[in-house]
Amino acid sequence: MRTINCSLTVGSPRDRGCRAGWFTGSLTSKWLVLFSVALLAMVVTAVPAFAQGGNCLQNEWNVFNGAAAGSTSNSLALNCTAGDVKIAQVTNIRDPLTGAKLTQCFQGSTFSFIADFEILTTSSQARENIGLYIATDSTTQALTGACVDNIISPQHNCPGTTTTPPIQCGSDNYHETDAPPDNCGDTSSGDFSNTFGAGAEKVTLRIDNFSCTAPAGSTTLVLPNCTSWQIPGGTNQCVSPSPSFPYQIAATPGTKSKCNCSVINLPITPVTVVPIVQKACTTGTSTPNPPTFTQNPNVASPTSCSAGAEGSTVTYTVAITNTSTISGNNVVVDQICDDKYGNVFTASGFTPPCAAGTVGTATNGTCPPSPIAPGATGTCTFTAVQGELKSVTDTVSASGHSSLNTSSVFTNTQSNTVTVTSTDAPSTATVTKGLDSTQAGCATVRYNVDVKNTSRADEALSLSAFNDSAYGSITSLQGSVLGTTCGVAAGLGTLSGSSGAGVLPATLSVGGSDYTCKFDAQFCSPLATIITTAGTCTNGTCTVGKAGACSQNSDCNVTCFGIQHTNKVTGTIVGDESETVTQTGNTFTVDECFTSFTSSTTP
Repeated sequence: MRTINCSLTVGSPRDRGCRAGWFTGSLTSKWLVLFSVALLAMVVTAVPAFAQGGNCLQNEWNVFNGAAAGSTSNSLALNCTAGDVKIAQVTNIRDPLTGAKLTQCFQGSTFSFIADFEILTTSSQARENIGLYIATDSTTQALTGACVDNIISPQHNCPGTTTTPPIQCGSDNYHETDAPPDNCGDTSSGDFSNTFGAGAEKVTLRIDNFSCTAPAGSTTLVLPNCTSWQIPGGTNQCVSPSPSFPYQIAATPGTKSKCNCSVINLPITPVTVVPIVQKACTTGTSTPNPPTFTQNPNVASPTSCSAGAEGSTVTYTVAITNTSTISGNNVVVDQICDDKYGNVFTASGFTPPCAAGTVGTATNGTCPPSPIAPGATGTCTFTAVQGELKSVTDTVSASGHSSLNTSSVFTNTQSNTVTVTSTDAPSTATVTKGLDSTQAGCATVRYNVDVKNTSRADEALSLSAFNDSAYGSITSLQGSVLGTTCGVAAGLGTLSGSSGAGVLPATLSVGGSDYTCKFDAQFCSPLATIITTAGTCTNGTCTVGKAGACSQNSDCNVTCFGIQHTNKVTGTIVGDESETVTQTGNTFTVDECFTSFTSSTTP
């Protein structure tokens, strides 16, 4: 073993130990390491190396030499030019709890596993205090960052296993060439493993928090790793407590070259969802319908459509193909967005929302498709109205997750572009007239007029004119008087063709003929409920008007929806001695009821 004096670089861990009075004279490097590590533990107050900058090989070497774990000092940089010891392969990967074989992990998550590592040594001389460094969050190196560090230990129960019997961690050919209490295992080309053969040891390790991330372009994981060792005559004493035999910092390289780093295959396949998203269009003038999709090569058809006149509805079909080959790894679609029409579908609670459409709004038809099995293609449709733009080019994007693991996701996977063109629609307008309601009604009524001389003895009367209280003179066409036979020899207006009653003045003798004539007149009025027969209520029963029980006369009124007009005709009459004649006449009321209101239209 090497002898190390206390006359070392001022400030180094070993120097601090010497000045503290822990070391006197010459000490072996093994004991020096023990005391220097103890001193560091006191100074650092048990903060792990990873918390200060990593716990991979270079980080441990930095700490062993009194520097911060994350130091990048060139004077501390390992070169790892020796190739005496390496991790050649990893086999028999299994679940730490159950021992079941592991072949898959969920992309983007971390997982733990137990595996058999082939430790291959090319030197016939012992390589001592072997350190094993497995990167857990890198696909390229195990010098810096997060690692699981181990020594080669005797076989012991793997931590956390629940199998019966427990899975055994440690070496199948453990041996130690240094004197007790040193127990950090050694190797040489003379080793023999029943699993891996000559020059090898099978070392079973538990690896925790390993990132399920494959390198770009790879479908399986890799295992970046480093090994370190010391050679006879230059070893540190390395003691790891049972029963777990954890890594010891004394297992760092004997010199900067005594290490080897590589990246080897780890036969674990990440469960990923990497779908192909495609889009096609269909309009009333497009073919084929339905659209067609192929994935190798990636072709959607049709991707160019004519919508005809603007304002037409375009149907878009979205196709999503699950490229996974892992059974049960279905694609679940959480969102479909269109860059021109906005949201097509978003699952409840999924964020962020689709950006708003810039030319219109999508109307969802059948999206999303049902969970899509590996190798299958799911389709769904949505529609949009082609607006005034003559051409719209757009894409859809889809987001979702694996049915096996919701943390394995795909986000905004883009489709091909689709272009839809349209033409200007003709400029037209339509003016339409319709019936809202009937507000008023008119009626043309033919009235009869009779003048009789009711005098006594031989009084002769002279009739010279007629006047209606509503229409005025009825002997000529004027105002609302549309026709008449009164005061004329032949009928006028609507009564033309009829005989006139005779021109005026006319003489009426006692017992002689009456003067009779007709006239047509029109009246108009707003429609209302009118009383056509005034009712009478007698002892709770209608006796006049409508039948039935009543409490007052108005309950018996006969009514309708219509118009009503009241007027009276008087004559200009004098006696044979020009005396005034007393006239007796009647006031006449016309009721016009409207029973229906209809309308019709023609183009």
